[in-house]
Amino acid sequence: MNPFKMLRAVPSMLMVIILAFYFTACEGPEGPQGPAGADGATGAIGATGAKGDKGDPGDPGAAGTAGCITCHNMSTDLVARVDQWANSQHNLGGNFERNTVGCNECHTHEGFREFQANGSVAAAISNPTAIGCRTCHNIHTTYETSDFSLAVTGPVDFRASFLAGKTYNKGNSNLCVSCHQPRSSTLPEINGPDYTVTSSRFGPHHGPQGALLSGIGGWEIPGAATYSNSPHTNISDGCITCHMQEAFGRQSGGHTMKMAYEYHGAITMNVVGCQTCHPGTKTFDIDGAVTEIEALGAQLEALLVADGMLNPADGLAVPGTYAANKAGALWNYRMIMLEDRSNGVHNPKYAKALLTNSIENYNK
Repeated sequence: MNPFKMLRAVPSMLMVIILAFYFTACEGPEGPQGPAGADGATGAIGATGAKGDKGDPGDPGAAGTAGCITCHNMSTDLVARVDQWANSQHNLGGNFERNTVGCNECHTHEGFREFQANGSVAAAISNPTAIGCRTCHNIHTTYETSDFSLAVTGPVDFRASFLAGKTYNKGNSNLCVSCHQPRSSTLPEINGPDYTVTSSRFGPHHGPQGALLSGIGGWEIPGAATYSNSPHTNISDGCITCHMQEAFGRQSGGHTMKMAYEYHGAITMNVVGCQTCHPGTKTFDIDGAVTEIEALGAQLEALLVADGMLNPADGLAVPGTYAANKAGALWNYRMIMLEDRSNGVHNPKYAKALLTNSIENYNK
């Protein structure tokens, strides 16, 4: 039956209710949301808030030069140290052109620092510079007196293979022996087969001081002389105890590290360090030790020159193949009389034994 015909008989008020129910019950699902409307107009800017109270001023900062003044102050001896260094052999030697791998680790500032950091130097240094303050000291790392701390403080291994396993440990002079030690790696066999000298620089290179002071590094053939060490071996700070005594101007001592200087046309020995153990001495030739070593050196030199093994003009070795004991004697001569440069003072007993036994066994 048609619902609208049925509604004709229903009272009007009731019909309204029925229609409302009918159309509500038949309402379909809600349609999708329409697109968003446009943004409304920007509202007015709010009122500015009240200003807070001003805070208390902070403490004054340190002067920008405070760190610098720690060192750069005329009340310190920094200026004197720099002046002394300028007159040192490290500065004047002009050897920082020795820039090949194996040389630059000691002859250049950059090579030394790289070797201490990595245990080797990878290649020749681009634009190498000479050994200077920042080579040996940790300059401008804290801007305090700790900037004077040393780049090397712990025990130092001797790097030559014939000294494998041996170390040097004498306080602040460990820094010195980082470089002042033998480089060559082979020695003639005692009473062994002939030995070929391949280079005019045969010997322990220019830096055997650390080894000689320690009583090692020489060609130790047995003989009448016993191998022993002088008291210098037991000096706790080694090299610096004598070489860095109070400076005489910029001529010796201090950061010149020189042990003698020219004064009014004469050579004066800086014996301040010696006088601690040898009161009143004015010479390095204590108890005639230097005189004795020089005489032994001259005797051995004559043997080597006569055999054509040594050039007397410059002390260089003459390459060739020689009896082992003669080659060993050449090593000892160049170590003590040329390369060490102390005439045996670093360790007189050990130096004397090396020369004495070399001469004794020269023709055996």
